[in-house]
Amino acid sequence: MKKRLFIWVLITLSIVACNNDDRNVAEAIINDTPEMLIKEKTLMSSFIEVKRVIALETSNACLLGEMEKVMKRDGIIFVKSKGKPLTLFDESGRFLNTVGAIGAGPEEYSLQADFDISGNTIYILTVNRIQVYAKDGKWMKSIPISLNASGLRLTENKILLFVLGDKHVVHVLNKDGNEEKCMLERNQTFRLNRAISFVKYGEKILFPMGRSNELLVYDTSGKGEFSRINYLASSRLTNEKEAMLMEENPQHNREMLRSGCFDGLLTNGTQVIFPFIKEDGPVLWVKDRQNSQSWAYLFSSLENDITFAPAPNFFYDNVEDDCGFLTYIMPYLLRENMEKANKKVQSPYFEMMRTIVEQTDEEANPILIEYMIKDK
Repeated sequence: MKKRLFIWVLITLSIVACNNDDRNVAEAIINDTPEMLIKEKTLMSSFIEVKRVIALETSNACLLGEMEKVMKRDGIIFVKSKGKPLTLFDESGRFLNTVGAIGAGPEEYSLQADFDISGNTIYILTVNRIQVYAKDGKWMKSIPISLNASGLRLTENKILLFVLGDKHVVHVLNKDGNEEKCMLERNQTFRLNRAISFVKYGEKILFPMGRSNELLVYDTSGKGEFSRINYLASSRLTNEKEAMLMEENPQHNREMLRSGCFDGLLTNGTQVIFPFIKEDGPVLWVKDRQNSQSWAYLFSSLENDITFAPAPNFFYDNVEDDCGFLTYIMPYLLRENMEKANKKVQSPYFEMMRTIVEQTDEEANPILIEYMIKDK
């Protein structure tokens, strides 16, 4: 089962960008300095605390395909996998039910482009419509849309879409599917295959603008206004510069790596993680919003003593947790990693993972790991 790494560097993608005139960017997620970078060898267990390890039930009714998106909300795990209906598990990994069915019927969906949750209802984005279901899988209604969209995010009373094949790539609809606003005029810098297009950040929703330092911000607390924010205060890679490099310079990837670029972010209620990719090596930036502390690790210095895979394999951009972070690993890969690991390694998770391996079939559904970043 293929897994998309959170760290992505040099793949050429079809992407888009924006022409929002509001360029008064005064805020950055992290006000960085070189002193914040930790270069010495670091065990990931020294700053990551595993809250829960969840072996998802495996049966004919809930056998998953390629993992495309995982979301945990209010104790329920929602899994979008290739060619399968949306599948629900509880916090222990027990299969609950599937939502709708793959098909062309009025209560079905031909494909899952994306999904999101609003209270007790599930919105599934498919071709030219959004299907709405109850958590028990019962179909409720269909919202027709005239847009070819691949990304979905719900607010209390709005629907945000990441749209393909239109002049603008971010569209705001009301809950009846009527368009109210559109933003970001297309160019070739925004990627089209991000599993989670919109990321929650407190009362704001962030939309990563290509690999530049910029993110589009939608404020859900007021009048639904848009603005921009930076990942790092020090980076000067704007979306316009990225677009210019792609258009004018065949070696734009090398030039972007020289100045540094970004590949999305993970957030929960209080913490933020994102990679900063530069030619001298990718860096993992971390911020605790509760105490305003930020720090960074060279990926080359990190030793993954949790799943014992390479450190970048722990971080994915297709996961979301309302109270922590999520990662996942296939049982056969965890077994291989455990066999290679030094049994004398001083890891609080070695015995836990060995027990999971012994109790889980190699061909079973993925193992989810819910974690938090420890207070620094």
